[in-house]
Amino acid sequence: MIEDPYLVPGTSVLRNKLGFTDAHDLDYAERLTVARRGKKGVPAGDFDLAHLRAIHHHLFQDVYDWAGEVRTVEISKGGSQFMFRQFIENGMADVHRRIVAAHCFRKTTREDFSQGAGVVMGDVNYAHPFREGNGRTQLLYLKQLAHRAGHRLDLLRVERDSWFAASRRACAADYAPMAACIFAAL
Repeated sequence: MIEDPYLVPGTSVLRNKLGFTDAHDLDYAERLTVARRGKKGVPAGDFDLAHLRAIHHHLFQDVYDWAGEVRTVEISKGGSQFMFRQFIENGMADVHRRIVAAHCFRKTTREDFSQGAGVVMGDVNYAHPFREGNGRTQLLYLKQLAHRAGHRLDLLRVERDSWFAASRRACAADYAPMAACIFAAL
């Protein structure tokens, strides 16, 4: 078995700048730190991998040395295998190409934005570029995309369990649940 270089040796705890070796303590401290960073604003960008990396770095820079870096290991969650790491750059380039072709979904109805963004966000989730913190990073990326499109997205209206279920379905190319989650938050 190959050891995960992101983990504190002999544990399932991510290596972190805060010195935590207990997963619950790290989770709590990470959430507080990331929330504090999120309140300071989030880097804008062109909805490409560099943009996603900038958001991730901004949020997690106080917690992980690898904040904003594309993962170097394969990961899965809940039985879903995420994109193999060697395809992340191409996968995200395709997402960016589709966002640009759709003119960032400007002047779309709520329904059309939800449908288009549902596919895009499902694919961003499948890419899962980071070892940890993908979901929080993706939601802020989505909020910026909604704003660019002329829609207001309320992240407090994104129901956690529904979002996770929609993310799993999107890994199987069923984007309707993701679109429904987005529509409910507009």
